[in-house]
Amino acid sequence: MTAVAQQPGWLRRAALTLVALLLAACASPPPAKQYGQASDVWQGRLSVQVASEPAQRISADFFLEGGPQAGSLTLDSALGTRMARMQWDASGALLQMPGQTQRFASLDAMVQQTLGSTLPMPALFAWLRGQAVSAAGWELLTLDKAQGRIRARSVQRVPATQLDIVLEAR
Repeated sequence: MTAVAQQPGWLRRAALTLVALLLAACASPPPAKQYGQASDVWQGRLSVQVASEPAQRISADFFLEGGPQAGSLTLDSALGTRMARMQWDASGALLQMPGQTQRFASLDAMVQQTLGSTLPMPALFAWLRGQAVSAAGWELLTLDKAQGRIRARSVQRVPATQLDIVLEAR
């Protein structure tokens, strides 16, 4: 019989708990997937309004990393509840929401299905980097890098869409 098996019950449980804690401390989670440079990470608050029938409005805290080719976006409510996690790369896009997961052929397809409208994704990432690039069918109303504010709206498109972003200072 081993030394641990001969000890009183509480001592044996304490020893097994300690061994379990030590083993758990040695375990490491898989490395997080990296999307681009450290500068390709943004967080803050976003709002998207789509003048569809019925109208849609999404307002959330966000954490975004990557670019239009590969990246991830996490949306949380003001109370910290996970609303959605989106991931995309050359092979397609994945939308995870509480209780459901959906796959899409591309980032644009996922955004279209989720919002009911498209967003100018390549231009959006340029705007986040402080570059005032143009996007067909979109008007950049505000690009204030110092204040971390971006506002853009679709022009001559149905449904009309407006995007507002307020970045947290890093």
